Amino acid sequence: MQVDLGSPTETSARERIWFFPHKFWQATKGMTQDEKTRLMSEVEQQAEARNFEALRKYPFVFVGDPYRDNNAA
Repeated sequence: MQVDLGSPTETSARERIWFFPHKFWQATKGMTQDEKTRLMSEVEQQAEARNFEALRKYPFVFVGDPYRDNNAA
């Protein structure tokens, strides 16, 4: 799933934010629902702020082009 934060002409391929649900569920397997909700809220805030460096720390988020860069999905 790609997070759409503007028109395609405004966002370069290097700044696209991708969310991988299967990796999210793997990463949050032992968390409570409240912890998962807080984590997702944190990720959404980082995406809205376009804080790419912070987003790169999450194993279920990819910034760039996952089809060109082999280490995403």
